[in-house]
This record gives sequence, C-alpha cells and structure tokens, in this order.
Amino acid sequence: MDDAATFIIIHRPLQPKSQESPMEEQSTLSPAALATRVLTDPKTAFEAIVKRPNWLFPILLSLIVSFSFMYYTQDIQIEYQKKSILESEKIPEEQKDKVLENLENPSFFMKTVMPAIGVVISVFAIPALLAAVLMLFGNFVFGGNATFGTLFSVSAWAGMVGIVEALIKLPLIVINRSFDIYTSLALLLDPADSKTVVFQLANMVDIFTVWKIFVFGTAFAVVYKLSPGKSYGTITALYVVFALIGIRISHMF
Repeated sequence: MDDAATFIIIHRPLQPKSQESPMEEQSTLSPAALATRVLTDPKTAFEAIVKRPNWLFPILLSLIVSFSFMYYTQDIQIEYQKKSILESEKIPEEQKDKVLENLENPSFFMKTVMPAIGVVISVFAIPALLAAVLMLFGNFVFGGNATFGTLFSVSAWAGMVGIVEALIKLPLIVINRSFDIYTSLALLLDPADSKTVVFQLANMVDIFTVWKIFVFGTAFAVVYKLSPGKSYGTITALYVVFALIGIRISHMF
C-alpha cells in the first residue's frame, strides 16, 4: 500500500456522532420525568406528549390515588351524607330513618363495589369530557385539527396537578375528618357560610385551580399553536362558565 493510500486511511475524517434533537430527547422522557415536567415545565412536557400521545401512566396513577382517597375518606363521606340528610328539607321525615339505616349498614356491593366502579368511570370520564370540550373549541372555533386521542392524552397528563392536590389535601382531610380544606380566597370567610354564593365565588379563586388553568392553557397553546393570550383566556373563560354552572346547580338541591 503506497503512502498516499495510507494517509487517506489514517486521516479519514471521523463521522460525527448522531445526536438527538431537543424534541427527540423530550419525547423519550420516562413517565416519571414527564410527570415532573408537566408540573414544572408544561410546555416542554406537552410538546413531547403531542409528538407521542400516551395516557397509560397518568391514568394508572390517577386510579391509585383515587382508590386511596376513596379508602381513607369513605367513613368521612358517610358522615357528611348523614348530616346532609338530617339537614335536608326536601327529604320527608318518614324517609330519613330508612335512608340513614342504609348508610349505617351498607351492603358490600354498595360500600365497596359501587364506589370502586364510580372511581374507574370518573378517572376515564373526566379527561374524556375535558378532551371533548378542548376539541370543540380548538378544532371548530380556532380551526385546528387535533385528534381526540391526542387531547385525551393531554388532559390525562394535565390531571397531574389534581393528583398533587389530592396528595396534599388527603392527610388534612383525614386528620380533621372534614372535606372543608380550603386553599382559596374562601380562607378569608367564615366556613359556616360555605353554602352562600359569595363563599362559593371566593372558593373559585384557588391556588390549585390557577395552577390547573396554567397547565391546561399551556397544553392548549401547544396543541393548537395558539398565542398565550388566546389559550389562557379560553381556558379561564371555560373554567368560569363551568364553575358558575356548578354553583347554580348546587343551589337547586
């Protein structure tokens, strides 16, 4: 082999190592890392989720937390139901004793099976409903073309904020044996007024609600490539409308 050939072989330029782009790196995040990003850097997280829609991890985590919440608060819930029945003016007095007896001596099916079925249904139904609402506005109002599967995945992952809220409030609920744990402007008001419109309006301004609006607003902006103003404005308006409807319904019963 002559010197020229030897030089070519020895000095052949090295091929650069392949490097993942930032988007490819984001899309390969582990489920735990992705969950953390949803809470701390939602834009990066949802860019990865939109690229590779998936919902198994957040749904499984939601099921675990929801079943734990159900298990540890079931007795407290029964106490609340008893109190509500006794204070109700819409249930005839002769029926109250029978209803209370059923609450005090529930069958296994009513105490365990039915609540478990309710948990499973709600864990899937809530992100599905949210996905449908986002799809309605994103596809038909803003002219996007996102699929239901993508929006279901986005909604499931955005639910991580609700999981954090549940994990923080669950010990407080168990210790105080009360669901009246407020992280909103309702802290400034008397809990005895919890059924008033003013109290419920104040309770709408909640630290976790603000966090959820930010996360969902970021997700909506990423999916439909909207400006922050349009995205956060839409999500905030939707929250206010549904919250007011909820308050109106609560005063009908």
